[in-house]
Amino acid sequence: MLSLLSFQEHFDAHWGQRYFEQHQHVPVLAICLYLAGVYFGPRWMASRRPVRLVAISRVWNASLALFSICGVAACVPTLVGHLWHRGFHHSVCADCYELAGTGAPALWAVLFCFSKLAELLDTALLVLKKRPLLLLHWFHHASVIAFAWASWVYATPLALWYGSMNFSVHAVMYSYFFATSFDRRVLRAAPAITTLQLSQFAMGTVVNFYAYWAYARGSGCAVDVDILYLGAVMYLAYGFLFARMFVERYVRAPRRRRRVSDAGEREALTGTKLV
Repeated sequence: MLSLLSFQEHFDAHWGQRYFEQHQHVPVLAICLYLAGVYFGPRWMASRRPVRLVAISRVWNASLALFSICGVAACVPTLVGHLWHRGFHHSVCADCYELAGTGAPALWAVLFCFSKLAELLDTALLVLKKRPLLLLHWFHHASVIAFAWASWVYATPLALWYGSMNFSVHAVMYSYFFATSFDRRVLRAAPAITTLQLSQFAMGTVVNFYAYWAYARGSGCAVDVDILYLGAVMYLAYGFLFARMFVERYVRAPRRRRRVSDAGEREALTGTKLV
């Protein structure tokens, strides 16, 4: 345990940057294999019975919740410290190695990137359970691998923001998934979870825009503009897809159910079938 803590304390982010830069084929291969699984997996399961996987799902969600909580503990205090002592501009535009170049935030930034590969198991579980694979689900999983890897290749200072936000949201989200497997009443929190996810994308758009503004006006921002373009497209796409899901599930669907319920009540009262 002490050796692990010592390794974390002395970890150097330069190792991570070199590794991800030298292994850019990994996300390409992973995404291609993943998309093939998204296409062929449901077809392979079409003639088979769904697998329940209750225990495995619980362990998986609990593990990711715990992992994300550890990521929050490693990254969020560092981000808050930069905000408190140096301000928002510094937290967005300083050199990435100055922001999180050593120690716990550096190590957990590496683990964060690798975790996006591991999270593809989410999709495998859905396929085996014969649950529908939404565009939002598979697009998010595929694109976030590319973006996380690119953030290392471009050594972006915004990585501390990206990781802190994602760890925080996932800590809540996977805890919620774990809790729902024991008590379905927890599903009432679903709109709040989606709202939390939307807030992450909104804040991601804000920090991206600020970094671009600072870069464009020459006020000293150690960011590569290419990662900002990629981040803008990704966050806007996520925001649109999550907002559409929110409206469909929590605004339109309840209205449709109420209309059906009202029609049924009128039919029962009048004895007339409503078409």
